[in-house]
Amino acid sequence: MEERKKIIKIGVLAIFSFVVLYWGVNFLKGTNVLSKVHNFSAIYNKVDGLTASSVVTINGFKVGQVSQIYFLSDNTSRLMVKFIIGNQYKIPDNAIAYIYSSDIMGTKGIKLVYDADTVYYQDGDTLKSAIEGDLKDQVSVQMLPLKYKIESLLGSTDSVLAVVQNIFNEQTRENLSKSFESIKNTIKNLENTTFRLDSFAQNESSTLEDVMGNVESITANLKLNNDHITASLKNLESFTDSLANSDLKAAIDNANIAVAQLNSVLLKINEGEGTLSQLLNNDTLYTYITNVTLNLNKLIRDVKENPKRYVHFSAIDMGRTVLVVEKDKSSKKIKKAKAKKEEEE
Repeated sequence: MEERKKIIKIGVLAIFSFVVLYWGVNFLKGTNVLSKVHNFSAIYNKVDGLTASSVVTINGFKVGQVSQIYFLSDNTSRLMVKFIIGNQYKIPDNAIAYIYSSDIMGTKGIKLVYDADTVYYQDGDTLKSAIEGDLKDQVSVQMLPLKYKIESLLGSTDSVLAVVQNIFNEQTRENLSKSFESIKNTIKNLENTTFRLDSFAQNESSTLEDVMGNVESITANLKLNNDHITASLKNLESFTDSLANSDLKAAIDNANIAVAQLNSVLLKINEGEGTLSQLLNNDTLYTYITNVTLNLNKLIRDVKENPKRYVHFSAIDMGRTVLVVEKDKSSKKIKKAKAKKEEEE
């Protein structure tokens, strides 16, 4: 009987030790077999170094761990990853299980990324999966555009160097040498010019002082006569205002009208309209007046020479009778004028 009790005690102790060992091993692995957990899974094409006992995090906080990884039986080489999460955590149905690098050494883990929702996964559900690029991949992605730019820059640099090499040939180098020599001479001339200016300034310092004194005197006079200048400017402003307010425009308009009328009169005279135009352009009236004047002169002369033809006195004989015979020059002029006019017509 005593021996049987010892065997029972040894068996109970062995079972207890086994349970404690199992609990301890799982506890060391990060699994508390005494606590309630949710079991989830995700399917990946590759796990990139993810192992059992890898951490499962939400916002960087550990909420569970990977419990098992194995290939699916559908011969697609896909991997089933099972993980457990504490019972107190609820996972919305829009959550995605990302495999990511948890440190710079490349240790992998799973992080759950989701938005707030009221519908949650149930125990045993399979979550959506994705793989986040590791640090090397992210660096490669960031450096790839820079690589392309550097390659393009190197190509451009080669082209620029080729162009520079073509430009800076022997002739160009000789021209540059001559240019530097010209610059050297120019600088030397500038030094000589500045020296001369310095000498001129020293020699003409008294003259410059007199000029500055005169300028100072002028400015002083301007300052003293500031009130007069201001008054003159005000008077000028008043004059310009009066000129602006005067009826200058109406006078200019009237002058323009008078000039237009004068132009119209001159135009009519040039075109042969009116009496004045006839006097200026037609010599018939001139010829007629000339003839009348000649005849009048002949009449006056005849009256002087032969007054008894016009006045008779019975008691006194006034003298001899003189006949005035004169070639009629005016008739010739009239004939010439008529012939000229007929030729013009």
